[in-house]
Amino acid sequence: MFEFDRRTVRRFAAGDVLAVFAFVTVGEYQHNPFLFQPSQAGDLAVQLAGAAVPFLAGWLVGSWALGAYGGRVTDSWLRLGGATVGGWLVADVIGQLLRSTAFFPGDASPVFFAVTATFGALFLLAWRVAATTVLDS
Repeated sequence: MFEFDRRTVRRFAAGDVLAVFAFVTVGEYQHNPFLFQPSQAGDLAVQLAGAAVPFLAGWLVGSWALGAYGGRVTDSWLRLGGATVGGWLVADVIGQLLRSTAFFPGDASPVFFAVTATFGALFLLAWRVAATTVLDS
C-alpha cells in the first residue's frame, strides 16, 4: 500500500494502460460505431483519448493507494485481485468525477459507474492474472 516497486511497474504498467484503452475502445464501439470508419480516424483518436484519460488518471491514484504496483502484489492471487479491483474502483470514482466536468466527454451516470466498475476491473484483472501466470511459470 502506498508504494511503487520498479519491477512491478515494469511488469504491469504498459499492459494496464493497454487494458484501460481496450476497455474504452470496446465501450466507444458499443456507443459510437460510426467513429470506427476509416474517415473518422482523427475523431476516434480524440474520443478515445478523452474517454481514457480520466480513468488513467484515476488508475494512477487508485493503484498507488491500493498497492497495485507494490512489491508484494503478486505474492498471492487474493492480494493481486484485491489491489487490482480496489485500485480500479478508486479509478472509476475519480474517472467519473472528471467526466462530470467540462474538460472531458461523457457524464457520470450511476449505470455507467457500475458498468465501468465491472468491466474495467475485468479487463485489468484478466490481463494481470495472465501476465502473472506466464511470468511466474
